Amino acid sequence: MKLIVGLGNPGTKYEHTRHNIGAMVADRLVTAAGERYTVHKRSGAQVASVPLAGGSVLVAKPRTYMNTAGRQIGPLAKFYSVAPADLIVLHDELDIDFGLVRLKRGGGEGGHNGLRSLSQAIGTRDYLRVRLGIGRPPGRQDPADFVLKPFPSAARAEVDLLIEHGADAVDLLLGHGLEAAQNTVHAW
Repeated sequence: MKLIVGLGNPGTKYEHTRHNIGAMVADRLVTAAGERYTVHKRSGAQVASVPLAGGSVLVAKPRTYMNTAGRQIGPLAKFYSVAPADLIVLHDELDIDFGLVRLKRGGGEGGHNGLRSLSQAIGTRDYLRVRLGIGRPPGRQDPADFVLKPFPSAARAEVDLLIEHGADAVDLLLGHGLEAAQNTVHAW
C-alpha cells in the first residue's frame, strides 16, 4: 500500500495558507479522481482511495494541527502496514523558491514541525518528500507568521500551477521511481 500524506492545518482559517500547500495538493489528487475523503476510524485522519499510476493509493490528511500530524499519520501507516519507502509526504518548503517542486528521500526536517512530528511517529526520516516551494518571507518577517498567511491573491495562478506540478510529481514518483521523477521535476 502506498500512502500519500498532504500536510496542513485544519479549518477554514488556514485553508489557503502557505503551510497548507501539501493539503491542497492532496485535495487536488482526490478531487481529480472524483473521490471524497472519509474519516479513518482508528487514526482520525481523512483518507481517500485514489487510482494513480496504474494502482490504488491511499491519500490522507491529518485532522490535527501541523505540529501534531504524526498523531494520526503514525497510526494510519501502522494500520495499513505502510513501509517508509511507500510513504510520500507533501509539504511546504521555505528553502525552495516559490513555485518550484523538489523531490527527495529522507533528510532533516529543517525546522518543519509537521515533518518532525511525522518522523517521530513512524520512527524514521527515510520517506519520500514532495517539497513544494513557498520561498522565504520578505524582509525580517518571522517564518512562522509567513507560513500561516494566505498566498497573495495576485499569485493565484502560480499557486494553481504549483498544486498541479505537485500532483504531477506524485504521479511521476509512483510511476517511475524517485530518480526518474527527479530528473523530470527538477527540470521544470
